[in-house]
Amino acid sequence: MGSQPDGRAKVFRIGLLGGMAVLAGAAVGPAASQSPSGTIGLVITGWHHALFETDDVKNECSTGLNADDTTNAEAQANFQELRKKFGHPYSRGPNGELTNYSPMSVEDPIPASELLTKVGYGLNLDGTTDGRATPKTCKHEKFTSPDGVQVDNQLARVVGCTKGWRKSGFSDDFYNEEIYTNPVNRILIEITGVDDERNDPRVDVTIYKGEDRLARDPAGKYIPFLTQRIDGRLPEYTSKMRGRIVDGVLITDPDPAAVSRLPVRWIASTGERRIRDLQLRLPLAGPRPEGMIAGYEDSKVWWNIQKAHHIAMPAAQNSPPSQYRMLTRYADGYPDPKTGRCTAISAAYRISTVRAYIAHPTAPQQRLAAANTAASR
Repeated sequence: MGSQPDGRAKVFRIGLLGGMAVLAGAAVGPAASQSPSGTIGLVITGWHHALFETDDVKNECSTGLNADDTTNAEAQANFQELRKKFGHPYSRGPNGELTNYSPMSVEDPIPASELLTKVGYGLNLDGTTDGRATPKTCKHEKFTSPDGVQVDNQLARVVGCTKGWRKSGFSDDFYNEEIYTNPVNRILIEITGVDDERNDPRVDVTIYKGEDRLARDPAGKYIPFLTQRIDGRLPEYTSKMRGRIVDGVLITDPDPAAVSRLPVRWIASTGERRIRDLQLRLPLAGPRPEGMIAGYEDSKVWWNIQKAHHIAMPAAQNSPPSQYRMLTRYADGYPDPKTGRCTAISAAYRISTVRAYIAHPTAPQQRLAAANTAASR
């Protein structure tokens, strides 16, 4: 669960292992030790920003949806000069810098649309009702959930007025299709020590990287109770937490000492999320539970996922200079001890899951995992 340096070798290794898993296909037999009784296995099938959206976007966003990078480029006074000199519409920094890799090199001429709504989804991550500064947070404005609870989800302010991340937006749809098509995005949840699925005061929850494909029925629904194998080659993507089940809802407690790492593949780029104080709120009824995952997401690591996708910016309809500025301005978690600026941002995501049998690695896989971990140090 500790952090490791990013690098091309690590990215290549994740991509290679994901490709190998694609060739393996969905596991349908007991290739390894399956989940015992008293255990609930789930695999994540959908991952969306937890945004409060109405039919009229102007109810939430000050000037409607944000202008994209191309629109901002064409509004720059020196656009034609830069285009002639550097040949690319996104090379609009003074020295031809690409906006996604150097977002502070230029300021968007069209002001970003700000999220106006006071209503939002999330969890109360900081434990306050007013968003005041605490030893691990910066002062911020909280949302009020539809049921009247004060919650944190500052990342919603960064992406909430960007078309690509809203319902049916390109970025949201593309990533969720890649959850289905690419096992790099395979995230498993195993709940053990379950005595009663309605009410249980103590359960243990472990998140793993999986290696198998998902399967859908002819109606497009994910098929429950198939075997999903833990990818024993990547133990760094394992997170453990304690929790309980209350009225059929799984509630986990944060571990402030832990940094949960989750693999991500999006538009041909492989990376990861790093989330502190990771928490789950997940109703368990039925074969396809849906709920929420939240925590403080490392801002730099989140941006590393976003910045690699300049090829998709026209479809995603975002503008990196404005988005990056909002990311740094709204960051509300884990202040840097030297600068006092927060290094993480509260984030909440809606997740969909399907019940599965979790298969643990066999002895050869465990030995390979240990060798891979040693080689990466």
